[in-house]
Amino acid sequence: MWCKNCNIEVAGDKCPVCEASTEEDIPAEIFWCSDCAVPVIVSFNVQGNCPLCSKKIRRLAADIRPVFPEERLLLAALLDRPTDAFINRSVWAANSRYYIDGKAITIPSKIFLEADTNAIAAQISAAQVNYARFDDDVRKFVFANRYRLAALKDEADSFVKSTAKSFPDERVVISFSGGKDSTVVADVVVRALNNSALVHIFGNTTLEFPSTLAYAARYRANHPFAVFQGAVNDEQNFFDVCKDIGPPARMMRWCCSMFKTGPISRVINSLYRDQKILTFYGIRKSESVTRSKYNRVEGEAESIKIRQQTVASPIFFWKDADVWLYILSEGLDFNSAYRLGYERVGCWCCPNNNLRAQFLSRIYMPKESAKWRALPSRRRLANPTLKFTSTAANGRLGKAATVCFPPTMLSCSSRIAPPKTTQKFIGSLGLSTTNLSACSCPSAKSLRSSAEKSCMKQ
Repeated sequence: MWCKNCNIEVAGDKCPVCEASTEEDIPAEIFWCSDCAVPVIVSFNVQGNCPLCSKKIRRLAADIRPVFPEERLLLAALLDRPTDAFINRSVWAANSRYYIDGKAITIPSKIFLEADTNAIAAQISAAQVNYARFDDDVRKFVFANRYRLAALKDEADSFVKSTAKSFPDERVVISFSGGKDSTVVADVVVRALNNSALVHIFGNTTLEFPSTLAYAARYRANHPFAVFQGAVNDEQNFFDVCKDIGPPARMMRWCCSMFKTGPISRVINSLYRDQKILTFYGIRKSESVTRSKYNRVEGEAESIKIRQQTVASPIFFWKDADVWLYILSEGLDFNSAYRLGYERVGCWCCPNNNLRAQFLSRIYMPKESAKWRALPSRRRLANPTLKFTSTAANGRLGKAATVCFPPTMLSCSSRIAPPKTTQKFIGSLGLSTTNLSACSCPSAKSLRSSAEKSCMKQ
C-alpha cells in the first residue's frame, strides 16, 4: 500500500505517519542506464543501480513505450534524416517525445499538421525494415526488468483468482478490443484460471483499424478453445449517421453507445439474460485523468455501463512500459498498428485522438482519413429537434447529452411520445428518451427500423 502524502510504502489501509487512507498503487518511474542503453522500471521508493552492470542510473521519464523499426523510419522522415538513421539506436517514446540513446527529442504539433504525408508515405514504403538491433534491445529490457515482471505477474494472478472465486467460469468474460491492454488481460486471466475456453467478447465498432480485425482473426485462430463472440451494430452505418446528426465530438461521443456499448450489451443479454457476470477488461489508471478515478473492481450499477456485470482490471496499476514488458517477454502476438507508431488502437477516427494519431491515419489510412475529414462539422448543423437525454450508462460522468438531427431532415414538428420499440432500442444504447418528433426523415426511419429489428431478435 502507498501513502501519497508521505510518499512511503505502508502495510495497512492507513498511513501510520499521517493517518490518511492508502492506495494499492506503488508509483514507478523509468530510469536509464547510459552504459547498457536500457530503460529500467524503478519503484518510487527504490534507489538502485542498473541490474545489468550495477552502475548508476538516471531518471528518464514517467512512462515509455518501445519504438518499433517501422516507426523509426517515420521518425527519420519527420526529422529529415536518412531512413536508417535510427535503426541501430536504442529508441523509446512517450507521446510525441522520443528518447534516442537516452536523449529526448520532442516532435512539435506543427510538424504533424504541416508534414507532406504523401511524400512521407512514399519514403517509408521504399525503405527496408531491420529488426536486429531492436530485438537485442528487447532482450536487454526484459532481462533488466525481470524481477518487476515477476512481481506484476504474481500480483495479477492472485487478483484474478480472488476476484473470480465468486463466479463460475461460465460467467467469466474477457473484454477483447484487439489492443495491447486487452491482449495482456486475456493472457493473464486464461493462465490464472487455467481455462482456455473462457468467453471473449470482441466489440467491433465498424471503425476498427484493418490491423485490429486481422489481429482478432489471428487471435481466434490461435485460441481455438476460446468462445470468441463478436458484437457489432449492423443496423446503422457510422458515416450515414454522421451526415444526419454530425460527427461525434469529445464532449458528445454518441458513437460509443451506438456502436460499442449497445452491441456488447445485446450480446451479453443474449448469452446471459439476467445472470450476473464478471468481466475482466484492460482499463489502466495511468491512461487518463478520468480512468485514474475508477476503482479496480466496479460492481455498483451506477458506476458501470452494462449493469448486469461486475468489471475488474488485473492490470489497473500497470504502466505502458509494464504492458510492453509482459508482451515482449511472453512473446505474445499483438496488433501491428503499434509497430507503425499508434499508441492506442480503438476507433481509428475517435474524437479523442490527438494530432499525432490523426497524422498517422493520413499516412496509413489515407482514403478513410480523407472521408472522415470531409464530414460536415457539428457546428454547421442547425439547432437540434430530436433529443435523447443521457442516463448513468452514458459514460461515467452521468451528464445529460443531446443527439441532434438537423431540422432540414425533419418533416413534422409535432411532439409525440416515442413508440415502445424505439424506447427499447434507445434504452439498449444506454439512453432514455424525452419527446420524439414524428417524422419521415431517413434518420428517424432508421432508428425505428433498427428498434423493431432489435426487439424482434430479443
